[in-house]
Amino acid sequence: MHYLYRVAYDGSLFYGFTGHPSSVESALRRVFGEVLGRGSRTDPGVSAVANVVMTRQRLPIGFINSRLPRGLWVWAVAEVPEGFNPRRARLRRYLYVAPHWGEDLDAMREAAELLAGTHDYASFIQRRGEEGSTVTTVYEIKVEVRRDLVYIYYTGRGFRNKMLRKLTWAILAAGRGVLRLRDIEELLARPRPGAVPSAPAEGLVLLDIDYGVEFQVDKAALR
Repeated sequence: MHYLYRVAYDGSLFYGFTGHPSSVESALRRVFGEVLGRGSRTDPGVSAVANVVMTRQRLPIGFINSRLPRGLWVWAVAEVPEGFNPRRARLRRYLYVAPHWGEDLDAMREAAELLAGTHDYASFIQRRGEEGSTVTTVYEIKVEVRRDLVYIYYTGRGFRNKMLRKLTWAILAAGRGVLRLRDIEELLARPRPGAVPSAPAEGLVLLDIDYGVEFQVDKAALR
């Protein structure tokens, strides 16, 4: 059997999830010795409430956390069969939080409605070498304003490199009158790679990855 662990971290304290000595995965490897897979390779600055790593070892959560650096916690575990692929999720949910500087909520919601669905998102993706198709589906984008903050929720099976940060930039730009709805329609209908900048990484949080798997939650670690 293999084991999935729910992982939370403050992205400002690590250099991304993987691929760097100061990454989240490097810290986890110092405890587990080996990480067989991960749910999402978040960028430097991006935080998570419930990313996932897969290992061969079943270790007590309190023991794991006692050996992890500040800002990184494991808080739940599930048993999965060999061959389980943590990249293949039913749903992924993200949240972007930004200061509200008077952006028009209705305009942001109209932009979000345009951007959700199945599209060629090449205008909203940062290409890395020879990647696959830029056509994908975003199930839902929900925009809320609470006091002095904008909350943008994203739901989909998977998202391409920098895609959520570029969608966020476009939604906020629509609320500021920088982008018109017809500009967004044009970016979807006639994709132009590199046309849209990225919102800062620090506002993005991975909320959940849904596998249809039941996790055993350590309530003390979750608190």
